[in-house]
Amino acid sequence: MANSILQSEKECYITRRTDELQRHHIFFGSNRSKSKKCGCWVWLRPDWHTGDYGPHHNRELDLLLKRACQKKFEETHTREDFVRIFGKNWLDVYD
Repeated sequence: MANSILQSEKECYITRRTDELQRHHIFFGSNRSKSKKCGCWVWLRPDWHTGDYGPHHNRELDLLLKRACQKKFEETHTREDFVRIFGKNWLDVYD
């Protein structure tokens, strides 16, 4: 598994706390293995990972993480590379 492209420290991406962390693959489901390979993941506390306000239940946070990760990915790759790998340009999703 590649290092996270969004974090260098092992701390919750939202709260910066360092206890009870879980790895959240930003592009999950069928893209989970690609997230692992490309470093598209962050550390989250359980309440921010799978709780009601976490990205698995909160579309706004899910999109925020996807957009932040795509922007970071595109610092070293092209948009075409991103879409080829993940199948979608999340920077143009507004729902």
